[in-house]
Amino acid sequence: MAASAFQPEDEAIATVDVSPFTAETGRNPPDSERLKAGQALVEALHNLGFVKITGHGIQRDEIRDALAWTKKLFDLPYEEKMKAPHPPRPMPHRGYSGLGKEKVYSQEDLKAHGDVADVSQEIRKISDFKESYEIGSEDDPVQQNIWLPDAVLPGFRHYEVTLYQRLAAVSAILLEAISVGLGLSNEENDTLTRLISDRHCQLRLLHYPAISRDKLQNDLIARLPSHTDWGTFTMLFQDERGGLELKDPKSHDFLHAKPEEGALVLNIGDMLQRFTNDYFISAIHRVSVPEVDTVPDSGIPARYSIPFFTCPDFSHTIVTLPRFITVATPAKYEPVRFDQYGSIVSKYQYQGDKM
Repeated sequence: MAASAFQPEDEAIATVDVSPFTAETGRNPPDSERLKAGQALVEALHNLGFVKITGHGIQRDEIRDALAWTKKLFDLPYEEKMKAPHPPRPMPHRGYSGLGKEKVYSQEDLKAHGDVADVSQEIRKISDFKESYEIGSEDDPVQQNIWLPDAVLPGFRHYEVTLYQRLAAVSAILLEAISVGLGLSNEENDTLTRLISDRHCQLRLLHYPAISRDKLQNDLIARLPSHTDWGTFTMLFQDERGGLELKDPKSHDFLHAKPEEGALVLNIGDMLQRFTNDYFISAIHRVSVPEVDTVPDSGIPARYSIPFFTCPDFSHTIVTLPRFITVATPAKYEPVRFDQYGSIVSKYQYQGDKM
């Protein structure tokens, strides 16, 4: 599926330095620096629902290593990757999914096909041309990891477990920055911190294979259709190819998130939108396929990315923080359990035994 409109470059996407929250031991930034960084982060997220982050504590060589491990994984033969297969259902969301197995969709997609007998088959008429590997905490009591045998890719499990822990720590820092920027009380901050459980987040390794010009001309194909993430927020590292596009909630243009070395992209998810009564908007985003007449004869190159989805405990009930409910902004959302919400929005994500 080709992008239907021109995507402007990302001058509108702010870059915020959160290093006052990640200062090395021995340097204690003044509260004014932390407040300034937190307020800049909150302002950017309030305006667009997404932002680029620097000073997050993950070094550039670590990012390059993480992307290199991702490439090593997907360079394996299909038969080897299938030694850690994702189950033929949404849960547990762990292990390897081959090309076209997972289908990402939005609630708008479901509404558009509401009169179709088999909605799942209808939204799958255009497949997602990507493969993925899902990893969670080794301490997750709900979803256990599905690992490749160590002989298939030695060191992979140890590396990814460590990366998960590193990114979980960064997510806690960013949540702290958001709390400072919002000026939350201690009690309100305690409520906010329950929106992320370090044992229930998800690390995803993604590969979008190269696409030939001929395939673009002859097949209905998508990379990652427009959607929102249903967790708290998402942190993303992408390779130099880029490809991520985020929708400006005011202009409705999709902005190209041009790769910036060392930076991650943070986008708001559904839970933080509900928690703030739309003060933060869950970011609509996609990885589109360009119009075929703009693609060179060599086609579209491969792309690799690493999103980290932050989530609360599955049994946690998300309730809008009272400070965001006023006469001018009445409550928009009923309380919802995270696992129940997730089971609804991911119902058609996987189907049957087809790989």
